[in-house]
Formats: sequence, structure tokens, C-alpha cells
Amino acid sequence: MTKQIIFVTGNEMKVRHANEALVGTDFELVAQKLDIIEPRAEDPKDVVIEKALQAIKLVNKPLIVEDSGIFIDYLNGFPKTFVHFAEETIGVKNIIKIMEGAENRNAEFRQSLAYIEPNMPEPIVFSYVDGNYTIADKVWEPQFGETGDFDKILIPLGENKPLCMFDKVWRAKRDVEANKETIHYRQLAKWLNER
Repeated sequence: MTKQIIFVTGNEMKVRHANEALVGTDFELVAQKLDIIEPRAEDPKDVVIEKALQAIKLVNKPLIVEDSGIFIDYLNGFPKTFVHFAEETIGVKNIIKIMEGAENRNAEFRQSLAYIEPNMPEPIVFSYVDGNYTIADKVWEPQFGETGDFDKILIPLGENKPLCMFDKVWRAKRDVEANKETIHYRQLAKWLNER
């Protein structure tokens, strides 16, 4: 029997991605959007702890929250978890300008999720790093509809074009394959099964 856990998000891509990673387990994530305050912290682990503690007060059922950041080596980790802020202020076009001539174009996603259920004093946090990205030397126009601005400049390992040039199903499967057992959704399923 499949056990459902609430995934506090309004992002369909995150739910698809998560459930792709959980194929073959006894768990399924079901989206529920909540109005919670987005904490300001550089590390996704710190963000998810605070979000989980807020969400459990509203839902009072087993749930997860997730947060991530993009860390660009050349920019000393900028924008970290402040991706939307960077998109709205400096923009990816200016990031490309700043990085003009840079040899080190490496970037990584750092992602964390927190699981909490009623009567747990603190959430359990699972994290992983997908460090196999390169920053493009130009901003690409998306092939598959609207996408985040960073998707227009992040090139996955083994590819010659950024994420915005691939459909959502390919992207979810690629992330799961590239990160196999380290992906935080599988870490969560393993932990839940071993309890």
C-alpha cells in the first residue's frame, strides 16, 4: 500500500521530480500549497528546517518541504539560495557578463528537504549536491515554454545546451539518474522504511 506524504509546494515540477525519484518505493508525495514565510538563509538546510516547523503547525500531518540553491564557483557561491532574488535584480544576462572570460564555469545545485510529522520536535533533514553543471556563455531561449532564468544558462554534464532546451520529463529523469541513491527523496524513503 502506497503511503502519501504531503509535499508543501505549488511547483508541479518539484512534485513530478520527487515522485520520479520515489518510483519503486512505497511512498508518494502529494502537493499542498501553504502560505509560509520563506526564511532568509544561505544554506538550504537552514531554510527547510524553518519551513518545516512552520508547515507542521498548519497541516499537522506528515510532510516534507524542500529548498535549493545554485552555487557558482567563479562567483564564490552566488546566488546560493537567493536564486529568485538574483533573477529579479542582477539577472542571468549580467551573471554571464560578469563571468566573461572565466575559465571556471562550474556550478552546482544544493538541495535539502525536511521531513516532519506531528509530535516530532525537529524535522529530519536530507541533502544532496548535484555538482555537474557548467554556466553557458550566453542566455538561451527556452525550447519547452517558460522556465526559470537560471535554466537558460545551466548546462548539465554531457550536454552542450542548458536545461531550458529539454522537456520536464527528461529533466526529472536526468536528475534522478545522475544522482541515483544520493538524491534526498530516496534518502527519505530509505529512512522511512528503516523506522
